[in-house]
Amino acid sequence: MTANTYDPTPTVVPAAEPARPDQGHRDRPYPIGLGRPGLRRWRGLVAVLGVLAGYLLVSIGLSIGAVALDAAQSRPSGTVTPWLFLANNLSLAALWPIAMLLQWALFGVRPGRLSSVAGRFRWGWFGRAALLVVPFWLLYGGLFTWLGRDRLTGLSPDALLWALIILLTTPLQATGEEYGFRGLITRAVGSWAVRPAIALVLGLSVGNLLFMAAHLATDPWLIAYYLVFGLSLGLLSWRTGGLEAGVLIHVVNNVVMLVPAAVFGDMSGAFERGPGAGGPVMLVPIAILALSVPVLGWWARRHGVAQPWSTGVEADRITR
Repeated sequence: MTANTYDPTPTVVPAAEPARPDQGHRDRPYPIGLGRPGLRRWRGLVAVLGVLAGYLLVSIGLSIGAVALDAAQSRPSGTVTPWLFLANNLSLAALWPIAMLLQWALFGVRPGRLSSVAGRFRWGWFGRAALLVVPFWLLYGGLFTWLGRDRLTGLSPDALLWALIILLTTPLQATGEEYGFRGLITRAVGSWAVRPAIALVLGLSVGNLLFMAAHLATDPWLIAYYLVFGLSLGLLSWRTGGLEAGVLIHVVNNVVMLVPAAVFGDMSGAFERGPGAGGPVMLVPIAILALSVPVLGWWARRHGVAQPWSTGVEADRITR
C-alpha cells in the first residue's frame, strides 16, 4: 500500500475561451445573428448610419452623372429617365457590398454570413424556392398589369433601353435592399437587446419601418403594402435562416412589375406614391406576401433549410 503524496503545485483551471463572433451562428435565428455577450451597442448604431450614409453618398454621385447625361441628350427634366433610374438602381445595389463590409468591420463577422447562417448564399435553396415563386409571381404580375392596363399608353421610344436596364440592374437593386434592410440594419438593431425575442421584434420593426420610410409613400394603402412587404421578407429570413427567399421575391416582383410599365407606359407613374396612388387593389399583393411566409416556410422545411419559429435554447444561451 503506497502512501499519499502531496503535490504543492496549485491546480490551474483553464480560462473559458471568449466567444468568437461567428461562434454558434448556425444556432441563432438569422435576424439576431450579430448579438453576443459584451457587444458594444454603438456598433449597431454606426452600422445603421453607415448603411444609410453609404447609400446617400453613392446616390448623389451617380445622380449627378445621370443628370449630366440627360442634359447632354436634351431629355426633359422632372421625369424619370432611363439614366436616373439606372443611377437609383446602382445606388441601391451598392448596399450589398456596403452592408457586408460594415458587418465585417464592426462586428467581426465574415461577409458571407450576411447571406445566411450557412455563411454563403445558398443557391440550391434559391433555385428550389424559385420553383414556387416565379410561376406564381408571373401570374400575379400579369393580373396586376391587366387591372392597370389603362396606364399602358403604347410602346416607349426607349423601350429597349428600359428593358435592358431593368433586366440587368433591377435584380442587383432588389438584392442590395435585402442585404441593407433585412440584412445588416435588422441584425444590427437586433444586437441592442439581450433577450432573443425582444431582439427579434426590435430588429424586424426598426428595419422594416426604415424600409417603408425609404420609399417616401404618403398613400395609406402603399404605406401598408411596404410595411407588409418588408415584414414578410423579414419573417422569411428568420424562418429560412437567410436572405435568399427575400431576394428572390423582391427581384421577381420588381422585374415583373417594372418591365410592362417601362416598355408600354410612363415610368413616372410607377414612382407615384402620393395620396390616391394606391387603393383597395393593394390588398391583393398584401395577401400574396402574407401567404408567402407560411408557404415558403413549409417549402423550406421540406428541403431541410428551415429554422424553428421559436428563438430556441441555443439562441438564448448564446445571446445572454
